Amino acid sequence: MGQVKGALALLGILALALARATLFLPEPRTGVWSVAASLERPRGYGTALVVDGGKILVFGGLDLDDPDVTNTTTELIDPATAKVTTLSGSVAGRLHQTATLSKGRLVVAGGVIWSDGRFSSTDRVDVFVSAIGKWLPAKPLFQARSDHGAAALADGRILVTGGNYNATPLESTEIYDPAANAWRPAAPLAHPRLRFSISTLTDGRVLVAGGLDGKGRPLASSEIYDPRADAWTAGPDLSVPRVQHVSVDLPGGDILFIGGQSAASGTAERYDRRTGTFVYAGTLGTPRLVEQAAVLPDGRVLVAGGSFEKPGRSDWVPFGGAEVWDPRANAWAPFASPSIPRALGTLVTTPFGLYLIGGIGAERAPQSLVERLTFK
Repeated sequence: MGQVKGALALLGILALALARATLFLPEPRTGVWSVAASLERPRGYGTALVVDGGKILVFGGLDLDDPDVTNTTTELIDPATAKVTTLSGSVAGRLHQTATLSKGRLVVAGGVIWSDGRFSSTDRVDVFVSAIGKWLPAKPLFQARSDHGAAALADGRILVTGGNYNATPLESTEIYDPAANAWRPAAPLAHPRLRFSISTLTDGRVLVAGGLDGKGRPLASSEIYDPRADAWTAGPDLSVPRVQHVSVDLPGGDILFIGGQSAASGTAERYDRRTGTFVYAGTLGTPRLVEQAAVLPDGRVLVAGGSFEKPGRSDWVPFGGAEVWDPRANAWAPFASPSIPRALGTLVTTPFGLYLIGGIGAERAPQSLVERLTFK
């Protein structure tokens, strides 16, 4: 009898300890969307990210009603005031480029540029220096490319790999040193790959996963680059081939992969940095691809908008629904939705809330309205 009482007492202590521990977890809060601002120029396929100083830099993108087709202006959003400012001067309008932050500089590499009535891959590199608020030209890539990937290495250099040269898939890799304004060749991928996810791991290596192979087939494979050895090795396989998806770097160093084409559209999985494997991360309430996603202040992950894939359609249609992934429950739940259906936009996290910027709406219209998510 005494042993039973002791066991019950121990269970009571454990339950109390668990209850107290739960109190210290941040409570999920309700999100509220509002119109924050409007860009001077609508942008589909544009880029938006926070630069040094806390402002949101918006550049590039597509507007078929613009005589230049691609946007050459740069805009800054101040999250503290929601004021939008257009910078003087211009930068090459482009799509499918990479934009990588490293030590106060934003390095924009490659992409496609509209010229002579068609898009062509470019080797152009431009650097935005936050301290002076200006774009500076940089040494071009060895290989013109678009639909590639780029990641900042621990020492501040930038790895650029894969992609397309016009219609030719690439496996080549090169590394940029912003301090020297110089590129050098690096070990190539094992096989051509484009439209993949890329992230720098906590140990300094770089993971690329998913995307398309040289024949346009979705990939489940991954590769990992070790900058110390200048070598790629095979990584773990995703649970399903994944392209047109979104990936989010989580606070603890894991990476969440969400949605994509075909079988991937309703699925999510997490790269576990401790085990070096991909693990199940819940089932989406609504299958989606080319969506927007970001980590919320409480550690959950928001995914908003995107597009359905409909049988028999060669096109996609944006929608406005949103849902949120809770890492504690490893499950997805409905969330407050933005007012405008859009895909291929950007969710940017600031101390003043999350900003949803750019993207493609109904009838493939580029978006200028900026929405902000705040919490009650």
